[in-house]
Amino acid sequence: MTNASIRRLIGGFGTALVFLICAVVIGAHFLTGRSLQRIDVSEYVTVQSDGAGGYTASIDIDRLITKERLHNPTETEKAQYPEITALKGLAIRVTQRGDGYELETVTSGEDPTALLKQHGIRLINTKWSLSGSEIAAAAGQRPAQTTSLNFANYVRTKRTESGDYTAAVDIRSMLRDAGIESDADPETDIGARALRSLDVSCSKTDKGYQMKTTSTLTTVMEDLAAAGIKITNTQWTWTGAEMEKHIGTVTPPDAPRTPVPETPAPATPDAPESDAPTTPSGTFNDTPDRTPEAAVETEAPERNPNAITTLYGFDQTELRKAIRAAKEQKYGSSMESSEVKYNYFAVGNDDAQHGNVFRIVYVITTSKGTEYLAADVYDVELETGYQASDVHLTVKASRTAAKSTDDFRDYTVYTLNEGSMVFPENKDKSPFDKNGLVKAKSIEEALTYDELWDIPTTDDMTLLKLLGYARNEMFARGGHKFGDSSTYTKYYKQFSWYKPTGKVTADQLAEKYPATKKNITTIKFLEALIKEG
Repeated sequence: MTNASIRRLIGGFGTALVFLICAVVIGAHFLTGRSLQRIDVSEYVTVQSDGAGGYTASIDIDRLITKERLHNPTETEKAQYPEITALKGLAIRVTQRGDGYELETVTSGEDPTALLKQHGIRLINTKWSLSGSEIAAAAGQRPAQTTSLNFANYVRTKRTESGDYTAAVDIRSMLRDAGIESDADPETDIGARALRSLDVSCSKTDKGYQMKTTSTLTTVMEDLAAAGIKITNTQWTWTGAEMEKHIGTVTPPDAPRTPVPETPAPATPDAPESDAPTTPSGTFNDTPDRTPEAAVETEAPERNPNAITTLYGFDQTELRKAIRAAKEQKYGSSMESSEVKYNYFAVGNDDAQHGNVFRIVYVITTSKGTEYLAADVYDVELETGYQASDVHLTVKASRTAAKSTDDFRDYTVYTLNEGSMVFPENKDKSPFDKNGLVKAKSIEEALTYDELWDIPTTDDMTLLKLLGYARNEMFARGGHKFGDSSTYTKYYKQFSWYKPTGKVTADQLAEKYPATKKNITTIKFLEALIKEG
């Protein structure tokens, strides 16, 4: 072989090697830079009593796979889906910490973080705490004996100078009848905490005075049940004569006993909570090493007495878009991802500062770490036109602080589950028609945001889940064949109109049904707005 031939061979090999290196670098950049599917482990955990006063927990992997739209491989396909095998190898360790419990994602094998990331999955909220009442409620436990209290019997009224009435609750008597000392510490006695959180709202109507039980705790029913207390008659109407009959004074319960240590110890700040799962042999590398910022409160406007008191029939789109804009303005390019963690709608009672408050709590992942951000809009009205300047942002110091609604002491708090709440107006309405469709007109007519927000929801069928049905039913009607293990396959195959022919893309569907193109975009936008803000 001549020298020239050798040089050509080496030159060709060198060029190929350069191309190979470039391909590897580009591929690595793509894999590391793409958006990961964030899976909240805590959403799929079930808790059981171990029969000896403790608890065990497990991950409902089948529900996780279905809800996160992952492929559930057959035995012959397992080797092609190592990420599913890794997920199925996860377990939950329960450790008692004082009066509460710590739940933690663990695995008996190798740390799967890198493998899951390689396949586009990131686990979040993999270590969290539950109080004794919360874990008991999660395990479905109920006390053997229950004390039943008629709430109306503990309401005392007072006549105002204008001739109307206000109302208050005799908490001291409720504690006594429940067998709880009036100075019991609410930090350690869940019954005392739940009862002390109760209040009553009093609204004058054409039929009299509408009375309604309120609470500053979102977990009040679970706490009461765990303490063996049942509250009955929580909403009723009294005439003026009945209000007069119940006039009386209310003595507040004693202040909780506070034990004083003999030798006061210096205060130690709580350690920041971690989102990282751990294994018996190590810790997943999913937690930023930083200290959360202290809460920064923003000034709120004066109360608007004309604010709405229910979200029923309210188009939340502009409101949520304004909140998203405020969030994005705050974090700018440093925000890597965001996820709606909690969502509340609080209606102010007589002593409240605002008519209502709409709150979204985010988990924000930035280049510096994770933060919990509460975004509030005060005195929401029916009018649209909300802007980022209408949103008041507060950085919370921990996940516990982010979830807390302690600042809503004078409000009736409603929790929005995946963008929705179950309205009494929709109590007997099904979201599906006789053909199993959520929006039958969607293949012919454009859908609007307000009619999508008004889809009747239930405890099991949240708005986010129903939007998924509303979007996929268009594909089903176009003959799309979903995966064999898909929730939609199992659902639509019971209807004679569903005749799958193969894969149908959005463009192919739009060729036959032009209205579906805009409707799919509209629904996907609302789904993202509910999940990510």
